[in-house]
Amino acid sequence: MKAIIVRDFTTGPKFETDFSTPTPTDNEVLIRVTASSLSNRARSGAMGAHYSSTGKLPMIPGVDGIGTLVDGQKVYFINEGSFAEEVAVPKGNWVPVPAGLDDAKLAGMMNPALSSWMALKYRADFQPGQKVMILGATGNAGALAVQIAHRMGASEVIAVARNTQKLQALTQLGATQLVDLSGDPETVKADLARAGSDVDIILDYLWGDVSANAMRAIIPNRHDDEQLLKWVEIGSSADQTAPIPGAAFRAVTLELIGSGQGSVAPKYILQSLAEILAAEAETPFIFTIRQLPLSDFEEGWQDRGSDRIVFTM
Repeated sequence: MKAIIVRDFTTGPKFETDFSTPTPTDNEVLIRVTASSLSNRARSGAMGAHYSSTGKLPMIPGVDGIGTLVDGQKVYFINEGSFAEEVAVPKGNWVPVPAGLDDAKLAGMMNPALSSWMALKYRADFQPGQKVMILGATGNAGALAVQIAHRMGASEVIAVARNTQKLQALTQLGATQLVDLSGDPETVKADLARAGSDVDIILDYLWGDVSANAMRAIIPNRHDDEQLLKWVEIGSSADQTAPIPGAAFRAVTLELIGSGQGSVAPKYILQSLAEILAAEAETPFIFTIRQLPLSDFEEGWQDRGSDRIVFTM
């Protein structure tokens, strides 16, 4: 079968046309893949850099996708090895896809949408009427987080990022306040302090110094030190480590939690996916992809543009 194969992490993934089709065990089902996305998670896995990587080679990268079961049912599945025409998936590691939805869009959208959906619902215990701030709101996941927080009933959705043009566009997706990180540092600090003074939940896709500076701006300026602030670390696009001030945890009621693979039970991940698909079927999310055939993998791998790359088989 056609697949993307990693035989050496130093040389990177390559397109091959005659890789062996997987043989499913009694506990697995073979899914014929129609579309799979080159997410940050898929990229890091292909380089052996993700925290869940086993380092075993050869490997087929990719972590999720849209495909069909033997009976023709269309499903969204989570399983490594999705950059191939077929993948063996453990039974139950998928959710049915409602009729009429676009395979390529779903393949690109589901992973980033999942990041904020399960963070809000299953890690932060979001309640309608709460105020949500999103650090890194102009990325694919961040822009979906704006839409999802708005749809879930947030009273305020505060979008924080440094791409001024994209940031302004988020008001059309549900953002009620904007903080532009590209401005004068003192102005940025004051804007974060004001916007974060009574926020309930912060979804953080940035981490690094950006998050540490945001915390230094927000914590001393909380209106009510006893109001719980849940800071949810989801991504690390700015840096993998952050110099968090210890005093922040003593000065106010602050919870720092993570959301991602391993921190959310599989049943809640699947439940989140089904809920996202239902929401998409009811009112489509705004999400842009760049679609490429699997044979053009190299072109997609080199593309560092803002649109999510989706490979079709």
